[in-house]
Amino acid sequence: PAEGPAGTASGESAAALLSQGLRLLSVEDNPFGRVVLNTILTELGHHAEFVGQGEAAPDRLAQGAFDAVLMDMVLPGIGGIEAIKRIRALPPPYGRIVIVGISGRAEDEAAARAAGADGFLVKPVSPRALATALHEATRRAATAT
Repeated sequence: PAEGPAGTASGESAAALLSQGLRLLSVEDNPFGRVVLNTILTELGHHAEFVGQGEAAPDRLAQGAFDAVLMDMVLPGIGGIEAIKRIRALPPPYGRIVIVGISGRAEDEAAARAAGADGFLVKPVSPRALATALHEATRRAATAT
């Protein structure tokens, strides 16, 4: 089948993916941050799996069927920028998955986008901002395929 908007092989439109809920890989080392993100994502109808280190993201991504990645920029070990670069180096469809960077520092946005992030959010993340970022990133990915 044709590759979908977020790197899946489903061929579904961005609107269809968002309406049924995205499968998200969230790279977040802070337990409180995980609870907040998981609460917001669940309320938005999405399903998240969490890993706590940037090194784990490419391997976990290649093992599961995910529609997008939420990438914290400040992580133990390799940071979010390097993790994004490693994901982008994966073969298709994994390397083309939608990635939204998240940081408490707005100045991280340029580096995140330069590394390959499709979107960027500044903490604290609101439900509306997260929903908008996921919608915009998956819509752009759908029109790029």
